[in-house]
Amino acid sequence: MRAGTRLLHLCGLLTLALNTAEPLLAGRYGRACLDTVAPLLLLGWGHVGPAFLAQVHTLTHPTPSLEAATPILEPVPDEAPAPEPPTPTPVEELEPTPAPATAPPAAVAKTTRPASSPALPAALLDAARRIADAHRAEHGTPITATHLGTRMGIALPVATTALAQL
Repeated sequence: MRAGTRLLHLCGLLTLALNTAEPLLAGRYGRACLDTVAPLLLLGWGHVGPAFLAQVHTLTHPTPSLEAATPILEPVPDEAPAPEPPTPTPVEELEPTPAPATAPPAAVAKTTRPASSPALPAALLDAARRIADAHRAEHGTPITATHLGTRMGIALPVATTALAQL
């Protein structure tokens, strides 16, 4: 902040000198007074600007977290849980049991929502899906949560949740 303040003051003083030197030497004092307005504003911003920016970036009141803003009774998985295998009886322990006929693990997509992430509105997920698909079509790589958050104008935790739910 100190270097930025010094730079603004230096620019203000140089601008003041350049703007007023010629009118003062020519004896046009009214023009010199008019030409001092912009450099004086620059000098004022050099003094007030850093404090103003510090005030803008400090929290004045706590913001509620996304979990508190979105009431969720219980996370619901997007697919039914896999059935538990039956417990073997003593007779079955001696005989090998054939593997159940299920889809291979590579064919099953992970579509359950993490228990800690809140459910996002469908409109937000649709917009995130369109942006992610457009990014993949354009670049050939999946979009990152940071880039998705920047493109949608949302916070990084919300973008991460949206990306996880996609």
